[in-house]
Amino acid sequence: MNEPGGDLIEPLALIDLALRSPEVARRCFPKYRLTRLVASRLDMDDTDIEHLAAMLEIKLPTPFSDFNRLFEHHLRNVITVYGLDTLFSDDGPGAHHHAIRPTGYDFHYDEVIAIDMEQWRADYRAMSDDRQMLAASIIWLYRAGKDNRWLRRVPCTWLAADAIGHMRSAGVLADWARLVALYPGW
Repeated sequence: MNEPGGDLIEPLALIDLALRSPEVARRCFPKYRLTRLVASRLDMDDTDIEHLAAMLEIKLPTPFSDFNRLFEHHLRNVITVYGLDTLFSDDGPGAHHHAIRPTGYDFHYDEVIAIDMEQWRADYRAMSDDRQMLAASIIWLYRAGKDNRWLRRVPCTWLAADAIGHMRSAGVLADWARLVALYPGW
């Protein structure tokens, strides 16, 4: 693999290896979780994003200046296509993707709505692994890293190599990669 321009050789190497052999990637990166891989997006520069897009064979517009609008469109599409609408609502302040936020929480009072959070977690647990991986990735992007509010006591500790292999088999890897690559910050 060509060396990325940024400091993100490890996450990009993991993805590259996992695409060729999830088993070998799991051995080489035995404790590398999907949450860490998603969070690595926060440190990616344009060169890293170009490498990510090339590895996963997704097309991104260049220059990358219009990612807000493109991320919003893709995020809304992923939520709709994969039936994640019970987990996310479009009721937040702000424009574009900033208006989309997870359900089960009273943002005005900054507190969990217990019954709604219980429903959020039940809906999440009822989803297939690939849909859970997409939903968890959206939460990690929304929270800019790990989360213990929504993803508490639900499956979300997948090894990155296994998750990439599973998402690829389920046909959702390109949509996941596009979310991560287009992410402009929340």
